[in-house]
Amino acid sequence: MKKVSLIRKLTTMIVTLCVFTAFVFADGETTEVYLTGTSNSSAGDFVVQTTSDMFHYNGREYEVFRVYYDDPAMNMKIAVNNEGQCTSFVAFNGEFMFFYNCNKHGFGVRKVMFSNPWAKDVFDPQQFHDQTVLLKEKKVDKKKAVGLIAAYVPQLKG
Repeated sequence: MKKVSLIRKLTTMIVTLCVFTAFVFADGETTEVYLTGTSNSSAGDFVVQTTSDMFHYNGREYEVFRVYYDDPAMNMKIAVNNEGQCTSFVAFNGEFMFFYNCNKHGFGVRKVMFSNPWAKDVFDPQQFHDQTVLLKEKKVDKKKAVGLIAAYVPQLKG
């Protein structure tokens, strides 16, 4: 009798743990490490992970990567859209959106949007200008571009 009760309790605990784990990870959380690197700033090293999240902007759908830095205040997401002649990228968090794309001069940052006026106060316009061409190539591999963005975005935040 005690043996059956113990097995039933153990089975119930295992099933409960499995269900709880499924709910925790069912919200589009990260799945695997996509790449790692070092930022060119005090944000430190970073890890980029894939997600099942989607980002929608101007009628387009973007796949989303999460970027985690040594300094958690710098954590952000990078959205990637493969449509068109050049893959477009959006680096964003609750304060900013930086748009990266290719043009005849190469790959770099093209546009910035802030969530509020005071978010501009920590923005470095000289870094924005310096990052308009990160790579003098018109076509950039997605992994390389995500790595460049993760490495350079923290510098834009003065």
